[in-house]
Amino acid sequence: SSQLENFQGASSKKVVYPAPTLEQFDLKQYLDEYSSNAKIKRAIYMAEHCTSLAVECYKIAFAELRSKTLDTKLYEEVWKRLRQLGVDVEKDTEWAEQTRNESSRKCSDLRSEVAKFAQSGQKTDALKTQQELARLLVQMGRGDEAIRAWQDTREYCINIHDQAQLSVEAAKINQSVCRWMQVSSFTQRAVQTLAKSVSEKMQSNIDVLQLQASVGDGRWTAAVGSLRTLKYDNVSSCDMFTSGAVAPQDVALYGALAGLAALKRDSIKTDLINNVEFGKYLDHMPECARLLRCFYASRYSECLERLDKLLSLVALDPVLGPHVGQLRTTIRENIVVLYTQPFVSSNLASMAQALRFDSTADLEELLVKLIERRLISARIDGTSGYLVKYTANPRDTALETIDRMYRSL
Repeated sequence: SSQLENFQGASSKKVVYPAPTLEQFDLKQYLDEYSSNAKIKRAIYMAEHCTSLAVECYKIAFAELRSKTLDTKLYEEVWKRLRQLGVDVEKDTEWAEQTRNESSRKCSDLRSEVAKFAQSGQKTDALKTQQELARLLVQMGRGDEAIRAWQDTREYCINIHDQAQLSVEAAKINQSVCRWMQVSSFTQRAVQTLAKSVSEKMQSNIDVLQLQASVGDGRWTAAVGSLRTLKYDNVSSCDMFTSGAVAPQDVALYGALAGLAALKRDSIKTDLINNVEFGKYLDHMPECARLLRCFYASRYSECLERLDKLLSLVALDPVLGPHVGQLRTTIRENIVVLYTQPFVSSNLASMAQALRFDSTADLEELLVKLIERRLISARIDGTSGYLVKYTANPRDTALETIDRMYRSL
């Protein structure tokens, strides 16, 4: 099967988006925040989902594959895709053949060494060699084999830290191809193995992986919960960051969008805007900070405009991209609910314009759903064109109070 399929996201149906409209967006600068496999993954994902950026993204991935990896299969697939797009780019056939042969030979040698060390009872040497084999398989783009190789190190582990490390490494490989259920499973296994003796460095890697898994699965409340454990100084020195697999701008995006989808207005201020640790991530993505401040200040029209520009980039993100529609819907619903709260009645036409709806009918359709879900206590007056809140009758309120008192006695 084609390795390019691993980069098309969680959805079986590929959706194509326009280029990001975010101000001052620079593709090369954006991708340079990542290294090696993460940069390649993002470049290919963007190419697969944005026609106008496809050629440039494939060229970046093609160059990275040749200079930074041993993945000759993906190298040739990207070359074919460039040719399909009419780009006459030279393939380094000699490098591909030599790399393929040398890598295969080294794999065989390492497997032989592992067997030799295991047979002579040299567990430490067997463990180190098996780990080297697993890392080589990752470089070759053979992720499933690499995971099995890491799992095979279990029989050579001499302490629980080694066992936990193999689970973290397996989680990292699954992270590289967006298998979020497996990421969660392996990180939980690592935590359970070590109980309370997790090192600070390993804990930081686990925290970042669990955050990405929550975001990748669209579990926004869990994602916000994971954010609370991320200390900037610890995380910035962990393997997930130093290897370029995750960038600080990712954490800013995850936190801002998950927060807008899951948190109440006051919590957004305390947990995100006024959070000193999270503020350090926001410094890497100022547009996220501006979006949060607009939301909290009830500048909803500006907030939605900024949201749409940010989501134009998010749509091309391999972690958040599959959820871009759900995110926009959820955040917009939250804004509509908040917009109606201060008013006894709201003019539907003015509301539709302020909240950037295409028509009043589209707004009414959403309001009906929110009323049915009891998120808004109001009715739509079609004659006057107003949303009118239900107000409690003082007599009914008094009777309800008496009834509750009677039942309590």
